[in-house]
Amino acid sequence: MFLFLKISKSQRVIILLLGGLLVFSFGIAIGVYIGSPDYSGKTSSSAEEPGRRFVKKEVKADILAKNQNSVDRPKFPPNLDKFNNKKVSDFKQKARIPGTSWMSHAVPFENSENRPLVSIVLDDMGLNQLHSDWAVSLKAPLTLSYLPYAKNLANQTQSARAEGHELLIHLPMEPRGASDPGPGALMVNMDQTEIKKRLARALYVFPGAVGVNNHMGSLFTADQRAMSIVLTEIKSSGQLFLDSLTTSNSLVAQLGDKLNVPVVSRDVFLDDIDKEDEIVRRLREVERVALDKGTAIAIGHPRVTTLRVLEKWLADLAEKKIRLAPLSAVAKTRLNQMQNDGGLN
Repeated sequence: MFLFLKISKSQRVIILLLGGLLVFSFGIAIGVYIGSPDYSGKTSSSAEEPGRRFVKKEVKADILAKNQNSVDRPKFPPNLDKFNNKKVSDFKQKARIPGTSWMSHAVPFENSENRPLVSIVLDDMGLNQLHSDWAVSLKAPLTLSYLPYAKNLANQTQSARAEGHELLIHLPMEPRGASDPGPGALMVNMDQTEIKKRLARALYVFPGAVGVNNHMGSLFTADQRAMSIVLTEIKSSGQLFLDSLTTSNSLVAQLGDKLNVPVVSRDVFLDDIDKEDEIVRRLREVERVALDKGTAIAIGHPRVTTLRVLEKWLADLAEKKIRLAPLSAVAKTRLNQMQNDGGLN
């Protein structure tokens, strides 16, 4: 203390500053030591963070799994070769959804005003999901036909059904010429077992469809043997068949009547010419058919031009003397008429 008083004032200031700095540093060191977490036996924080993200993924996966279970999505491997050693009856037993009939999956519909009915079917759904989502957003009830090889079908079709639309399976069939109908297509040179396997896979690729319509198929639908196999299986599954009429040589209606299978046929193609004024003209033709015959079935596709025209047409529908109806309602009306006329006993 005596020595400290004898040194100069400036020296005392320096010593005090150095002492204070030393005490401050010592305090920080102690605080860091005391406050540091004990990592013994634990992972680092950088390792824990991915763990927390993984938990979130697990929760999300669980929710998706519950959603899939809620729609009873059949679990099929995409490779048809895996079915080669299975009997068709075994395959169908696993695939069948209990209690399926086309009317049980129909969108509820009443026509209290007894207006002529128009059903708008959009084919090739599911491949372009943006366009498909646009179609789903349109005024219901449309009838949306999903290709069985599209991705994420369980979620896509569940969303469409929740918006009030009816569902079809757009079944790939062999066309005339070199066009490719896509994976899993039914071909006329296949034996009965192979046709049944491919058909069974398509019929149960997603739940809730009222029936099937052909994707392409100008060669297949004109083949009596092949179409008889398909329609017999359609009858067994409790579904209906919409003939897209891709050929004037189609035998579907004739065989459906013979085999007592619910079959209806398309009246108008909306967009084989992808031009706005042509689609408008075709929709006017649909209206004329409905007013003349009581029902009309039109088929289009989820293309930009078609969707734009349909959006406007649907917005003006209240002013027309017709009702937009799901395919099931039109089919029921036509099939009842056929029964009255002596068909479909």
